[in-house]
Amino acid sequence: MKLRFFLPLLLGILACNAPGLAPRPTIEPLIFPTPVLETVTPMSTLDPFIPTLEFATLEPGAPTPTLNIVTATLSTDLLSEIEISTDKFYYGPGCSPNEVTFAVTVSQPEKVLNVLLYVRLRNQKTGATSPWNTGRTMRSLGNGQYEYPLGLSRIANYQDYAPAWLQYQFVLTDSRANVVARSQVFTDKITLQRDCP
Repeated sequence: MKLRFFLPLLLGILACNAPGLAPRPTIEPLIFPTPVLETVTPMSTLDPFIPTLEFATLEPGAPTPTLNIVTATLSTDLLSEIEISTDKFYYGPGCSPNEVTFAVTVSQPEKVLNVLLYVRLRNQKTGATSPWNTGRTMRSLGNGQYEYPLGLSRIANYQDYAPAWLQYQFVLTDSRANVVARSQVFTDKITLQRDCP
């Protein structure tokens, strides 16, 4: 009985030590990862909350969108249209309009839970910029449409930068608060100034 147990073990030891009878080890082929080039957007040390452009894409040869109180169509996958109510607004007494309303359309609403609006001011004469805000959640109107009326009360220290460009960017997030798309940063489409025309 004991011999029966040890015999296969003994034959296995002899086979492994006998020349030509030992099983050859299998050599796994080396698999190297495919190199991936990443584009890193440098962050300004003066502006730690500046929105980045890493998700903004335009079709090759497409013209830069214009937003002079008309609908602009972007070629990003999820953000399809942007509308602005005015290209100038004012803070002087008796001047109107004193707010600008943003409206956007998302092409695949099932992928987007929120659209955030980021804004800052840039003085048209000196180039000085305010910090970016922390992002305003736009109101959902259903069917992938979002809207946000931006009044002066929501822009900190606006008097210090006038006449100014209102710079803005839209950031789309999913149900887990992951960023799924960003628009480009619009830098010189809307003017804020004190005096009425």
